Amino acid sequence: MSLAAPFPYFGGKRRAAPRIWQALGDPSGYVEPFAGSAAVLLARPPFTGRRVETLNDVDGWLVNAWRAIQLSPDAVAAAAWGPVAEIDYHARLAWLQQRRTPDLVAWLEGDPEAHDAKAAGWWLYVLACGIGDPFGPGPWRVVDGHLRKLPHLANAGKGVNRELPHLGNAGQGVNRELPHLGNAGRGQLQAYMRRLADRLQRVRITCGSWERVVKPSVTRSGTGGDGTRAIFLDPPYATSGDLYAESSEGVAEAVRAWCLTAPRDLRVILCGYDAEHDALLAHGWSVTEGKAGGGAGYSVNPTNGRRERLWLSPACIGSEQPSLFPLAA
Repeated sequence: MSLAAPFPYFGGKRRAAPRIWQALGDPSGYVEPFAGSAAVLLARPPFTGRRVETLNDVDGWLVNAWRAIQLSPDAVAAAAWGPVAEIDYHARLAWLQQRRTPDLVAWLEGDPEAHDAKAAGWWLYVLACGIGDPFGPGPWRVVDGHLRKLPHLANAGKGVNRELPHLGNAGQGVNRELPHLGNAGRGQLQAYMRRLADRLQRVRITCGSWERVVKPSVTRSGTGGDGTRAIFLDPPYATSGDLYAESSEGVAEAVRAWCLTAPRDLRVILCGYDAEHDALLAHGWSVTEGKAGGGAGYSVNPTNGRRERLWLSPACIGSEQPSLFPLAA
């Protein structure tokens, strides 16, 4: 059974992972500066011995979830377990939003083992129960220890994040996001979290800007494998809009600019839409079609999955071979 994140995530690359690992090989050092659902790391082909692997993301609650699963899987499973209830959904979301401050990232940056298992479980619950992006401004707030729905002007700003939870999913909550668990009991959820913890046992999980983990001090670290180093870059697409917890304006452009200066021996894969990063082609890069996991995710456009592209640096294996994900006619 393959491993998958216990939460839905816009633009996850699980379906593209076989092509990605074919191009990356078995690198001694591997970095995901935009971890998200960590779909590519979790789909890495089995290996023996040790590798240096690094996950990073700027979203504090996302990083907290992965760290908590790594270090306290049983506590995360206990906090995530429970039937879908609208009042619990809004209460947990409001609690998390109230604590999404710069101090959260500073806390995670300052201690590589810092994590909050209860918050991680509640975060998983919110993502699994909601529709679309739940982390918009929304009308729910915790005021003096009580959940309050604040007034809003008509439907302005409500968007998809104000939809109700998936109350029609038999109350499964987080369980429905895990492969092969179906109507799993708490014990099976706990067992799955332990499997994820085992996979993440030696993975470095950091929180902060992507620039911090593409520096030589990180990218040159490695052991075992084929002696190469690899970076998988899946930044917020320039066309994504406000689909992320943190501002993503200009990130894709900055990542592309870094790719133009990256050492030639690094195996780098950059994700994007259409011709977003075709400027790299003049520098020896190649491009192939890719496919996000689960189709177009939360997008209302069912063709968006066909727009996915993977740009491969010259050091990637078989960077000139035909695409394994041909576009539909």
